[in-house]
Amino acid sequence: MAKEARTLNSRQSFQFDIRQTNIAKGVALLMLLWHHLFYNSAAYYQRFTTMRLYKGIPIESTISDYCKVCVSVFLLLSGYGLYMSWQSWQKKMVQKNGKFTVWHQVLFVKNHLLKLMFGYWFVYILFVPWSALIGTPFWEFYKGNFWYGLIDFLGLANLFKTPSMNGTWWFMSVIILLYLLFPLMMFIMKRSPETLVALAVFITFSQVFKFLPKTPFFSRYYVWLIPFTMGMYLARYLLFDRLGTHYGSAVKAVVMCCVSLAACIAIRLYLHHKLYFDGVFAVAVILFAFLVLSRIPILSTALEHLGIQSGAIFMFHTFIFNRYCKDMIYWFKYAIPIFLVLTVVCYLLAVGIQYLKKWIRYDKLVKKLTS
Repeated sequence: MAKEARTLNSRQSFQFDIRQTNIAKGVALLMLLWHHLFYNSAAYYQRFTTMRLYKGIPIESTISDYCKVCVSVFLLLSGYGLYMSWQSWQKKMVQKNGKFTVWHQVLFVKNHLLKLMFGYWFVYILFVPWSALIGTPFWEFYKGNFWYGLIDFLGLANLFKTPSMNGTWWFMSVIILLYLLFPLMMFIMKRSPETLVALAVFITFSQVFKFLPKTPFFSRYYVWLIPFTMGMYLARYLLFDRLGTHYGSAVKAVVMCCVSLAACIAIRLYLHHKLYFDGVFAVAVILFAFLVLSRIPILSTALEHLGIQSGAIFMFHTFIFNRYCKDMIYWFKYAIPIFLVLTVVCYLLAVGIQYLKKWIRYDKLVKKLTS
C-alpha cells in the first residue's frame, strides 16, 4: 500500500526520521547560503543591490545575521543523529558480542570520523588544487610550511589558528572535537541527561562570566556545546516525535511554529550574546521544517534532496561564490536571483560529485573502511 502523503490539511502523527532530518538540513543549508552570500560586512554591501536599508544596513544582511542559526541547526541535528546511531550500534554489538565495550565505542567514533573526513578529503582534493592554480599557490598560501597544509587537510586549521584554503572549514574543527568528546558525553547522558545539559550551559556561561580559565577549546567552541547537547537530549526522550504526535493538526502546528519562531527572532534581536540563544532558536527552526514544511509535497521533496547534499555543499560552496564564479553569481544584482542561482549551481555540482564518487568506487572504499 502506498504511503499516505502528508499535506497541510492532514492530521497525523509525525516521526522524526531520516527524511525529516534531511528536510531540516535542507532548510539549514538555504540559511547557510544566504548567510554567506549577504554577510553583514561593508565589503559585501557592494556586491548586490539592496531592496531597502534597515538602520543603514541592507535588509538582506540583517536577515543574514539571523541565518547564522544554521550552524546550531546542523550541530543539533548532528547530536541527535549521533545519539540515535550510538543506540543502534550498541544494540547491534550487544546482540553480537553480549556486551558493549570501550573498543566498540572507539570503533563507533572511528567509523563516523572517517565518513566525515572522506567526504571532506574528496572536496579538498577536487577544489583546493584548482583554487591554488587560479589564485595563491600552495607554498605561498601555507607560507611554505608543510605542517600548515597537513593541518588544513585534517580539518583542524581553525583549532590551531593556521591558514586554511576555505574559511568556512572552521566548522570542521568544531565537529571533529565534538565527535571525539561524544563517548564521554554519552557516558554522562546515560547516567543523567539533565546533568549533561546543565554542564554544557555552565561551561558556556562560565566563559561569558569568566568562571573558568580559557582553553583553546572552551575559548572558541564553548558556544556550540549547547545545541549539540540539546540534540542528544531531544533524541534521548524522542521529543520531536512526541511533539509531532501532539501537533498532528496542521492548524495547531502552524500556529505553534510561527509563534515560536517569532518569539525567538524577537528575543535574539535584543540579546547581546546572540549565539548563546541559537540552540533554542535551532529547535524552533527544526520544528517549523518538521511540522509545517514537510507537509508541503513539492517543497518538502526539494528540501530533502538539498539536505542529502548539504554536507558536500557546505564544504565547497564558498569556492563557487567567492573564488571561481564570483562575478557570475553576483551579476544578477538582487538577492533572490543571486541566492537561487547559487543554490542550483551548488546542488547540481554536489550531484555530479556524488556520481563521480560512485563511478570511481570511492563510496565503496569508504563503506569498506567504515564497516
